[in-house]
Amino acid sequence: MDAAVDEQQIAALLKGVDIPPRPAILVELEKELRKDSPSTNELVRLITSDVALSGHIMQVANSPAFAGATPLTSISQALQFLGTRQVFSMVVARLLQAALDSKLGGGLERFWESSTMTANLCAEIAERLRCLPVDMAYTFGLFHDCGIPLLMRRFPQTKSVLMQANAAEDGKFTQVEDRLLGTNHAVVGYFLARRWRLPDDVAQAILHHHDYGILLRSGEVSALTQAQIAVNVLAEHAIRLHVQGENENEWAKAAAAVCAFLGLSLGGVDDLIEDLRDYIH
Repeated sequence: MDAAVDEQQIAALLKGVDIPPRPAILVELEKELRKDSPSTNELVRLITSDVALSGHIMQVANSPAFAGATPLTSISQALQFLGTRQVFSMVVARLLQAALDSKLGGGLERFWESSTMTANLCAEIAERLRCLPVDMAYTFGLFHDCGIPLLMRRFPQTKSVLMQANAAEDGKFTQVEDRLLGTNHAVVGYFLARRWRLPDDVAQAILHHHDYGILLRSGEVSALTQAQIAVNVLAEHAIRLHVQGENENEWAKAAAAVCAFLGLSLGGVDDLIEDLRDYIH
């Protein structure tokens, strides 16, 4: 699909896939953040009004992807240390995860475990290469495949289709989905990101994350969108090598474009992945 997106075409492609609505708390948080001088006290009040949400935010804020030398002990400290944008990204991530779990009746533990591993590694790679804000890298790593659970709920054969797409040695991963399902997880994820008003750079990266050629085509999407895709490909390559033992069809398709965009040689990628070994678990 071209970078210029036809929203009506995407809506038609979804074929009744049920996209979860955006929670009211995000509307309130955005309303406060749009003010010339957002109130930290009001942001803290909104986040801490949900005990489970605030607990999760503190857990992520103190994780290796974000933690400083001193553990954070309150949402107020997290806002001060990490900044409102980064904490807001964490809030969105948690609420979207909860919405998908609720919509699909749970059973996504392995999906979120894998996504969280990818998100943490994306954040670490972004920090090392200084090519992307850490919070954006983390958010994209967590939600680039968010369309998959929604596809599984709509199409019982989705798992089999994804296995076929993963085994395809040429062509885009999403082309197999388009042929067998009439849509794909990148399109569904894009529509979900738009409904939840994630940054456009993130939504576009979700839509194009299997179009590796876009890394070499300047002007179609932003450099931030390209960087999210490239960093995520590196993270997934590292995970496949050290954890999952899966085939490397996607890396074979993406390697040249990723290396060119990031200015890395294949040897440099190997060295980076070796350095990241302690972060992959």
